[in-house]
Amino acid sequence: MTCPDCKAAEMVESRENIRYEECGLPYVTLRNIMIERCPECGNKLVTIPKVAELHRVLALTMIRKPDRLDSLEITFLRKLLGWSKTDFARKVHVHPSQVSRWESTTSHTPMGEANDLLLRTLVAMNQDIRDNMEEMDKIDLGQQPHVHRRLSIEMVDRKWLMKEAA
Repeated sequence: MTCPDCKAAEMVESRENIRYEECGLPYVTLRNIMIERCPECGNKLVTIPKVAELHRVLALTMIRKPDRLDSLEITFLRKLLGWSKTDFARKVHVHPSQVSRWESTTSHTPMGEANDLLLRTLVAMNQDIRDNMEEMDKIDLGQQPHVHRRLSIEMVDRKWLMKEAA
């Protein structure tokens, strides 16, 4: 391939270890990554394969660590879930300024154990908090009559199915 910048030389391929600070975690090094360099102008093209899978591996490594999540890890995991700071605050029932304190690299306030565990669990499950949970937040349970229900659970085709009984 010809250099896209200077168009004067063919790019030279090599495999190198690179720092992957673009993910927001300054301590990540990727090994054996394809690099293309122009011998004329020094232009460098980096190819990182399967970025989504890479981010998932990073996330699973973070949620398995015994210590509390640090500010950069909280930010990384929140973004992995696709949440803005406001979304995150709403979903874990805190003020948006609290999320800013958790994610601050200068005046970091550690995330409480319950929210730390919730964030790790959501990442482990690889899913968002369900929309129906947000709908449940809108219901004033104090106004609802208490209703006892019976549930019937049955195995059908090797799967448990729950049906509301009459």
